[in-house]
Amino acid sequence: MRSLVVLVIATGCFSKPDRPDDPSASDAGGDALPRTFPSPGPAAALYNSSYPTPFSITLAADDPAATIYYTTDGSVPDTTSLRGPTPVTGIMVTSMLVVSYFAETTEGSGMTATETFRVATSSQNTAGYLVTNTKLDGTSPVVVAAPNQTFDASASVQVWVQSSCPGCSAQLVYGVGSTDQGCLFDGDPGVFPGDNNSRTFSVTAPATPGVHEVLVAHIEQANCNIAMSMMALATRPTVARIGVLVVR
Repeated sequence: MRSLVVLVIATGCFSKPDRPDDPSASDAGGDALPRTFPSPGPAAALYNSSYPTPFSITLAADDPAATIYYTTDGSVPDTTSLRGPTPVTGIMVTSMLVVSYFAETTEGSGMTATETFRVATSSQNTAGYLVTNTKLDGTSPVVVAAPNQTFDASASVQVWVQSSCPGCSAQLVYGVGSTDQGCLFDGDPGVFPGDNNSRTFSVTAPATPGVHEVLVAHIEQANCNIAMSMMALATRPTVARIGVLVVR
């Protein structure tokens, strides 16, 4: 019997929309079967659920021993499908891609999930961002954490501002749930393609057991301190998931 979750991660800047893929179920006792998550997650509603530039996704399970089976044509995956040990990296999205997947360990396999990723380059003249290749523990965007455990993380981060304000400053705030923890970017990125670099950052798991999203949000303020005082993760419509902490 399958009971798996998969994570996808994407990024995008207004009132914060509900995310239908929010993995908020309790995990206090841990599960025997692995859950999988895509990273980045679905594109922010601001982008009409499309990314403004081609990118790659990672499929990652919360059990490092898991094998992930997946398809990229919308068909239902099975054990004869494309597969790899978690995390599976480099799944490219250039226009539209329908990814279906599940994870399996010696304990069994989880439910099959399907995500649709789209690219709409026409939105490059608006402010935006893209966070890929997130590694919370040096390996994966999905990790099991102890309460209050801090991780040295890294990601590829691209940020830009709208063509109508090429000199605007921008921040890419990150954190866990609705709690801001810092900025992946703070400065003047310019218009698309903007600033595109590898970034390192520290992220701290909550004290409460459960599944917690690592999120980012685009905002335009004078500096990171002001951006965080605006509670970007709780208020901006540009919020997207880049990782998951499973606290046990």
